[in-house]
This record gives sequence, structure tokens and C-alpha cells, in this order.
Amino acid sequence: MKAWILILLIVLAAGALCLFYGFFLEPRWIKVKRRVIPAPGGDYQGKSILFFSDIHVGKRTRQKDLDRQVRKIMGENADAVIFGGDLVEEATPLWDPDFRQMVIGSLARIKAPLGQWAILGNHDTEAPRYRAWAAGVLESAGFTVLENEGAEIAGLPVWAFADSHHANPVFDRASLITAMAEKKEGEDPFTLYLIHESDWFPQNMPAEGPGLVLCGHSHQGQVTLFGLPLIRPAGAKTYWRGSCRLNDHLSMMISAGLGTVHIHARFFARPDLLLIRFGEKV
Repeated sequence: MKAWILILLIVLAAGALCLFYGFFLEPRWIKVKRRVIPAPGGDYQGKSILFFSDIHVGKRTRQKDLDRQVRKIMGENADAVIFGGDLVEEATPLWDPDFRQMVIGSLARIKAPLGQWAILGNHDTEAPRYRAWAAGVLESAGFTVLENEGAEIAGLPVWAFADSHHANPVFDRASLITAMAEKKEGEDPFTLYLIHESDWFPQNMPAEGPGLVLCGHSHQGQVTLFGLPLIRPAGAKTYWRGSCRLNDHLSMMISAGLGTVHIHARFFARPDLLLIRFGEKV
């Protein structure tokens, strides 16, 4: 066999293998990123929070896809579960009641002792029909949807921002303190900040901490050149993967999300869950 033919066959075989891996294997290969972080005081010491994002249910979504994701989430036995936005995509069959009920039924199986919480992403808010469908499905499944408002999880202050693409995210410290059972006037307690797009918080720094920012949106590039992103979406141009320190008191963690959008493949950008446990670092 001529050398060029052998080389061509190797290239074609490698390409076919990459396509098979990207479209059929990696999107289903969910990893869990576990982090233990110190946080002073509060009943949330020793508690865990699971953060997942970017499901992007659409015409290609099947019951077994949702079942696999829910099993992985519930397998971590977190004390609280937070969804970081983008339930839908442009092709989500909003008109199909059976599809809606399938998604509600799957998400409703996610249970946590300290509740299920959610924010909305850019796909969820880009049109009124998407917002109504996403918020309605999440609430029907037992999630509390937060938007520019505060909450409390076992004494842990949480502030959820509105989506930065199609809304106006704001931080109101007074409203956050009001949402807490134990008022802490005059001090800045460790706070969990939720925002869908990863670039917005570092670029605007609405709060200085202490705390932790959780976000999604980037898909970690989704289809990359062996880890180097080919395309980074608006809102995740600078901060698109991993963890980073924003200052001495504030860190940010970015989830790669669970789903896909536009191109229904992942390549060296595995879907993930973030599991954060509060306690002394070991």
C-alpha cells in the first residue's frame, strides 16, 4: 500500500473516532468537581451544595438523557441543589405538552433537604415565551426561581442575579440582609453569589466578598481543540473554565454545564457538576 493512502486512511479513521467521541461519548461522560472551602460560622458548616447548569433541553433530548443527569445529581446526596440557568435552547418544543411534562417529571426527582433553587440564563430570557416556559417548568418541578433577590440556605446568604444578557443584574445588600433570619447589620457575611454569565461579575464587581461566585454559560468551550476553545460565547470571553480568585476574599467557580447548544457535541470539554462542601480544608 502506498504511503499516502495509508496516511489518508489513518487521518480518516482518526477523524471518525473524534466525531464518534464528540457526538456520542463525551456529552454523556459527566464528571463531578468536588471542592471543600473554608467558610466562617453559620449552620452551613459541613453542608454541601451541588451546582449544575446549561441543560438545554431540545428536540434531541430523550427521557434517558434526563434520567442519566438526574441520577448523577442525586448520587452526590447534596444538602442543597442549585441550577445555574439555560434550561432551554432555540429549538426547545415549547408547544409540546408531553415534552414539558417529561422535563418536569425528571427535574422533580431532584430533591435536597435544604431545597432546590434556580436562576435563569440567557437562553431562558431571550424571549417572553422562553422565560415563561423555563420558569414555569422549574417551579412546577419544585425549584425556587430567584432573580435579583436574596435567600438563605441553612444560614448561608445567597444572592441570585438576573441574567446579564437580557436583564439588568443588580446587587442590593439591604435586601439580602432582609432575607436572612439572623440579621447581620454592619458586617459582610460570607455570601454565595449566583450569575449565569461568567464574565459579568469580575467585570462589574458588584460585591467584594467574602464569598463564592457560581456561574455557567461557557460550556468550557464545548467543542475545543484538545482543550483550547474554538469559540467562546459573549459573556464568557475572559472567564470560561475552572476556578479563579477575584480578590483575597472572593473566588469564582465556572461549571461546564450538562448540555449542548447549536452543535450537539462536546470535545475536550466534559459536562460537569460542581459539589461544594463548607468546612475546614483537608
